[in-house]
Amino acid sequence: MSCQMSNTLSITPPQCRAARAMLGWSQNELSKRANVARATVADFEREIRTPIPNNLTAIQNALEEGGIEFIPNNGGGVGVRFRFL
Repeated sequence: MSCQMSNTLSITPPQCRAARAMLGWSQNELSKRANVARATVADFEREIRTPIPNNLTAIQNALEEGGIEFIPNNGGGVGVRFRFL
């Protein structure tokens, strides 16, 4: 697979929600693809707690493998978009 994963960016809960919505994935689908508990995804998206670094990376990687690109804060705020193929 040729997708580049940006393990240096720490995604935000709103980015996670937006990315999941863009892909049409449920929290359960994301948790399966990231191999983390659904509660981990739900608590992160509700901003109750931040997952441990390995789980956060797994969530980000799963979304990126699904075709999402995360945009860091570049003066206009963080964002999410489909990766250009």
